[in-house]
Amino acid sequence: MFFSACTTSEKLTVFEVSPTSSSLISPTSIATAVPTQEPVVLPTKTTASILSAGDVIMHDALIRSGKGENGLYNYNSIFTRVKPYIEEADYSIISFEGACMETDDNYTGYPLFNAPPDIISAFSHAGFDMVNNGNNHCLDRGLAGLLETRSIIKQKNMQVIGTFNDFTEPRHKIQDLNGIKVGILSYTYGCNMNENRLTEEERNKHLSLIDKDKIQNEIEVLSPLVDLVVVLMHWGTEYRLDQSKEQMELADLIFQSGADIILGSHPHVVEPSEIRQIDGETKYVIYSMGNFLSNQIGGENPNARNNDFTQEGVMVSFEIEKDLISEKTRIISVKHIPTWIHRFTEDNIYKYSIVPIPSLDDEVFNEADAKLAEKLISSYNRTMEKMQEYPASQ
Repeated sequence: MFFSACTTSEKLTVFEVSPTSSSLISPTSIATAVPTQEPVVLPTKTTASILSAGDVIMHDALIRSGKGENGLYNYNSIFTRVKPYIEEADYSIISFEGACMETDDNYTGYPLFNAPPDIISAFSHAGFDMVNNGNNHCLDRGLAGLLETRSIIKQKNMQVIGTFNDFTEPRHKIQDLNGIKVGILSYTYGCNMNENRLTEEERNKHLSLIDKDKIQNEIEVLSPLVDLVVVLMHWGTEYRLDQSKEQMELADLIFQSGADIILGSHPHVVEPSEIRQIDGETKYVIYSMGNFLSNQIGGENPNARNNDFTQEGVMVSFEIEKDLISEKTRIISVKHIPTWIHRFTEDNIYKYSIVPIPSLDDEVFNEADAKLAEKLISSYNRTMEKMQEYPASQ
């Protein structure tokens, strides 16, 4: 990551005066010099870093890739290259599409995803703090699958958002990061019509579906409780390389309601990001972070003309700062780390590695063969052309 966990750019000096034990002045006290107190330096600002990655969707080949000779699954190695970025952030978020069930080991990919719980273990091992499970595949194993997936995520000491146990659970999460309160909300456009198998009460209890009035109300309720509002949106059109009119209109509503950051997923390709200045405050939206991990490559990619694009993702890293005097919080930098899903063969089985592409000078190009290096360079340029850094000078 690029940011320190907590820095203080300015200091406030406070001098302490020790009370005397008596109001009378004795000759001894006049003759004796009183040592001066060292000033106590208090911080006036605090910072924190947040990182978010795109979609993880476990196709059949990906499921098989983690199975060992002993029949057990392990996916930790997939995240080895990106783990340093994830761990260095104060808070890291990932989007997971599908179910994970220990009680149903019939693991399947498209169209009804059910992956081994070991992929959730891999998220935790990589350093993620929150899993966003609010998406169109969260009901792929019905309500039982949704609830069990939530339970497994929490067992791995990560927070889960986008799906809920019951009405008593808040629709938002509030996380204190170095003294900065960050509120997080999540919404999805739907659940592949599986939501229609639920009663209206069950939908309201367990899901967070996109509804403009609901979004506006929940942001307005959350905003006074926190310093910064992050909204995770599962929206848009699959394999579309730019944002739709509907996405832009929803982003307008979300910002007008008081949110500061919008992180988009679902299209399975990277879509542009924007820095906006609204009423003197910096806001950020990325319409889609693309695929962080999938097997939408070649024959398993339903949109072959965008073959390379579905191997691309981007990790978004923010540094936020709170002024402890004014209590104002702002985004002070946004950086993008493009990623590539590298698929290779080992013992006649597909294996996977998420490759970060932090710059074209990175050593990853020295390790790659010529064909892969060419793909990485093209992918890096293609992704960064869509990204708007902040501040622009960095």
